[in-house]
Amino acid sequence: MPIIAPGSWLNPDTKPDWTGIASIGRFVVATEGGRFERHHHDDDEVWMIWEGKGKILLEGSEQYVQAGDIVLTQAGDSHDIVEVYETLRGFFLESGLPAGGLVGHLHESESDAAGHDVPAAPVPRDFPAR
Repeated sequence: MPIIAPGSWLNPDTKPDWTGIASIGRFVVATEGGRFERHHHDDDEVWMIWEGKGKILLEGSEQYVQAGDIVLTQAGDSHDIVEVYETLRGFFLESGLPAGGLVGHLHESESDAAGHDVPAAPVPRDFPAR
């Protein structure tokens, strides 16, 4: 059974033949120097936020996320991290490609592919308390 060390991720080139998972790994978007890019996938993706607070774009609307949240993105839905209030650390899993599907992050434009700085801001007053 493979162990996926921090800083690496399982992808179609490194995954065992027996798994249907397309990719799996961790992500960090820091309050200082954080970057992300708007993208979509040909498969469904699940994120688990285990630390931090931020705002994401999902299904065309901006939504707050925080530690403990699980985010589900449907194949084809554009998603992005647009603001962080505390460094976000999370886990992602892409479910597996349909026949003929493309691997990885797919972009609507070259500027999306280049990524963007994710601004850090104070926690908004309307951020949900848990």
